[in-house]
Amino acid sequence: MDTHAGALAWLAQGAASNLLDRLVDRALDGPAAPPAWPRPAGTVEIGVRHHLAAKGRTPVILTLQEDGSRTGTAFSAVLGHTARIALPGGRYFGAAMVVDPTRRTLQGIGWSRLTVAARRTSPCLIAVNRPSAPVILQLGLRKADGTPLFRL
Repeated sequence: MDTHAGALAWLAQGAASNLLDRLVDRALDGPAAPPAWPRPAGTVEIGVRHHLAAKGRTPVILTLQEDGSRTGTAFSAVLGHTARIALPGGRYFGAAMVVDPTRRTLQGIGWSRLTVAARRTSPCLIAVNRPSAPVILQLGLRKADGTPLFRL
């Protein structure tokens, strides 16, 4: 037997053995799960409205959390500007905090539910209002010692 023919025979036997093992595994385990394709993305345009006229570039912290998820993502924005974010289609909970970083004060907080449509642009407006101490503590915006993270 030629060395090439012997190598090809060995390779064919290995491939046949591997194929047989996979077929047996599939028969025992059931059909393979279909691949998880990513959901089609859409775009959300988030605007934040505050009742007070802000001077200069007032920072806003936006957070988005998908319905049913325990984690979220934070984005930075500027009050009066529109944040344009690409997300997988679905339902989300969005929150906005208007902060003054120089004085470490929370000037406003608000939230809204939004739906991102696949392959479309979905508008969202989050109205923020001046927060109260009980709201800040209820939302968990506190330091490790229990004091509020921001001054009002």
